[in-house]
Amino acid sequence: MSLNERIVDYLNRVCHHLFWPPYRARVRRELTDHILSRVEYLENERGDSHDEAITAALLGLGDPDALGEMLRYARFPISYLFCLLLIFLIWAAIAGCLAYLLLYFFF
Repeated sequence: MSLNERIVDYLNRVCHHLFWPPYRARVRRELTDHILSRVEYLENERGDSHDEAITAALLGLGDPDALGEMLRYARFPISYLFCLLLIFLIWAAIAGCLAYLLLYFFF
């Protein structure tokens, strides 16, 4: 089943906010499966036309930009990145102090 242009546009807007390519591919695959299964359900159970089912499935997921930002934050929260940067700076300072002491005492 080929993807509808509206579904592709929705997925592009969601994935635009995700930076890590493997994560972006996984999110795209999972959202595609979710959207297509929801469209199939709406067509079979409620009797919606294909276009109505796509519209309802995409509206059910909400704003693609908000969803993309939430998924990005869930994968890379700001506090995690700040702590990672802080740990890196601490280790860099320790390495700098050790290099200074080694140069001071041996040269």
